[in-house]
Amino acid sequence: MRALKSDDHFEPKAKDAVIHFAEGLIGLAEYKDFVLMEKPNLTPFRLLQCVDAPHISFLVLKANMVVTNFYDYVPMREWESMGISSAKQLAYVIVVIGSTPEASSGNFQAPLLVNHEKMIGKQLILTDAVFSVHRPLV
Repeated sequence: MRALKSDDHFEPKAKDAVIHFAEGLIGLAEYKDFVLMEKPNLTPFRLLQCVDAPHISFLVLKANMVVTNFYDYVPMREWESMGISSAKQLAYVIVVIGSTPEASSGNFQAPLLVNHEKMIGKQLILTDAVFSVHRPLV
């Protein structure tokens, strides 16, 4: 998988950059294709931008940057359903930046699982986990 840098030309159908979410995201089922972009001023965050509606974008963070064993909470059947082995697990959480770092949170209850080899993703709702939709990042 290749994240676009902020100075990259946004090419909506570049196959190596578009992640296809077959079911869309929660509340946005009609939008299936997103691009994961890196911007130097946002590190360690990334921007997940909708290809068909560029005004729709989310700030995301790798889940294991906050909860190191986060992938253990995702049922193995979910990883397997996407063709992801334990060595290639990758999940992002949608982030809300608060007025202070302590007020910033991530939605760890509904992570975005990504298979970077097939460039597919899905949003999963963890029903039996200890995470909330507003887990503090610090």
